[in-house]
Amino acid sequence: MSALFFPLHHPMWLLVPLGNPGDAYTATRHNLGRLMLMRWIQDRGARSRVLSRLGGGAVYGLDEDFQALVPGTWMNLSGQACAEAAAAGWDPGRMVLLYDDKDLPLGLGRFRRNGSDGGHNGLKSVLERLQRQDIARLRLGIGPFHRPLVDFVLGEWSDPEWAKIDGMDAPFAKFLDLLRGTDDLDALAVIVNPAGFWQAEPLESIGNP
Repeated sequence: MSALFFPLHHPMWLLVPLGNPGDAYTATRHNLGRLMLMRWIQDRGARSRVLSRLGGGAVYGLDEDFQALVPGTWMNLSGQACAEAAAAGWDPGRMVLLYDDKDLPLGLGRFRRNGSDGGHNGLKSVLERLQRQDIARLRLGIGPFHRPLVDFVLGEWSDPEWAKIDGMDAPFAKFLDLLRGTDDLDALAVIVNPAGFWQAEPLESIGNP
């Protein structure tokens, strides 16, 4: 890690998009969190820069408010990179996980600042390795799902699904705009969790006290 970078002294948000590594998984449903963040970066013409390489992933600088921790392991080992980042000085309380949720319809998102893993193996790994459940997370729907589940989550998007993903770009960007402007995660959840937030251009803002 660069001697010029001090993760503990800057109240930035560390976005953690969960997914599987490699081009073969880029367009699969299990990688939706990673896909949405990449689309957000590309829409802004931004260039991410490597701040630190860890054994299980890497930390990238995105802008003055956001960094990204991208695990380089399989989904079910995502906690390795998070634990390494925490050991290197990043605050788990400033992490926001981005990941797919089979029980939410595609096109919707749900934000929580804590809770159990809900059966998601990537989240389970993170919570186990960090030994805490108060890790903020944005669940991004990929449902309705069908079985076998492994084939569904590792399957690629259909054309109608891509159209819904296109419609998620604006609300996802608004979510990040709201996140960058607040430390009140409960208030953020109130705004972004209604279905209407994800179906229309939202106008709400959050004011810090």
